[in-house]
Amino acid sequence: MSLGKLATFARFVAQQHREKSRIAAELEAAPAPFDTEGASATATVTLTAKDRDWKPSGVEVAAGDSFTVDAHGVAWMSQALAVGVEPRVALWVRIGGGAPIRKLIDNRTTFTAWATGAVELRLKALDEWASDAGNVLPAKPGRLAGAVTATVARWSEAREADSSGAPAGWHHLWRLGDGRVYAPTTDGIGVHTHGDVGILQLDVDVPITAGTTLDWGWCVSELPSRLAENLAVTHDYLSIAVEFENGQDLTYMWSAGLPEGHVFKCPLPYWCDRETHWVVRSGSEGLGAWHEESRGIAEDCRRAYGSAPRKVVRIWLIANSVFQRNSGRARFRDIRLTER
Repeated sequence: MSLGKLATFARFVAQQHREKSRIAAELEAAPAPFDTEGASATATVTLTAKDRDWKPSGVEVAAGDSFTVDAHGVAWMSQALAVGVEPRVALWVRIGGGAPIRKLIDNRTTFTAWATGAVELRLKALDEWASDAGNVLPAKPGRLAGAVTATVARWSEAREADSSGAPAGWHHLWRLGDGRVYAPTTDGIGVHTHGDVGILQLDVDVPITAGTTLDWGWCVSELPSRLAENLAVTHDYLSIAVEFENGQDLTYMWSAGLPEGHVFKCPLPYWCDRETHWVVRSGSEGLGAWHEESRGIAEDCRRAYGSAPRKVVRIWLIANSVFQRNSGRARFRDIRLTER
């Protein structure tokens, strides 16, 4: 690790020590009472952060049934460093042992059953999905701690399922699941992240030429990190990205502490082989104001990868605040791929 990264890590440790009580209070807050009157079946299970298998809930559903998962607790990735996640980030659901898997949107989430079978639950903190059937990629076991208790209730009558309220035409990346990070605004898309993570995607099919540009406007009012984001434990950030046909993505971020023009691989496992970050703005100057950006995709790709991919297949918005559990806020508008 370089001296710069060592210094960042030291600042992170000091920061987390100062924030430990605040973070623990947020994560361990008492849940609201869960009224199961009207349920035709209920069951409660406890999942530990070290569990690596799906756990049957004891509740069976038929396709179209309404059921709710109410969960509380913390999966600690590092309790000493106050890095933990609540059920809305880490608790996943599947039915009948097959695809697709779904994540809780809130710590209490109502679903409409998408299949028939037993409702199963799994905590995912450090693992990475291998497929949307819920199997995971091989990984070294982390030093996880904590547990989540979940009550599953199947309702006798239909109830409205919870929705993320994603902007029209956009969808969440399945491997991170739906959430409440993004919402439509009068002129674009609003972002608010606090202790969670989300990637919003727009499918496109745009060949890359010398004149292909990504244009957007953004008003970032609050950054989710106070530290340079090139460590796994400080990798909380806001960005916009383009995904290519080869599975790579190039993401343009506003950094708290890295210089403009800095390019680096994602420091997180799995993502380090797929994602490259480009700092387009840095520091607090300009926060709260609108800025219009334009990036030449081919030119940036030649610097980042040595050559340009063939086409852009998706535009992403990324927001992460899992590690330091600060707030990040931004608005995006006029997002488009154009030819210059």
